[in-house]
Amino acid sequence: MLYYYLCAVFTLISATVSFGFSMEAYIKAKQAKNSALINAKYAVSRSFSLFLIAIGLLLFKSDSYLIVLSSIMICVQLFDGIIGIKLSIFKTVGPLVTALGNTILLILFLLN
Repeated sequence: MLYYYLCAVFTLISATVSFGFSMEAYIKAKQAKNSALINAKYAVSRSFSLFLIAIGLLLFKSDSYLIVLSSIMICVQLFDGIIGIKLSIFKTVGPLVTALGNTILLILFLLN
């Protein structure tokens, strides 16, 4: 049960960070008043949904729910890291390390 909650909390943190970055993009796009605002709104809606669903991992214990959502967040962080390659080391390494950490916790959960 320890690995379930470690993986669930890590997944929630990952979803929270993703939501935070999408909010930052929304705020910047809103201030700039350009066409990026529409894309930022889409990013916020998706990341906020993942954030809300990730909270459910702590409210409803379900192995399959954890596996699916952790896998989704691993993919989100992996793709964020790939996108970040053209932007900065921080936006590359941060998401990739997060994806790796979540993968390790998910594997530990599956092995126990």
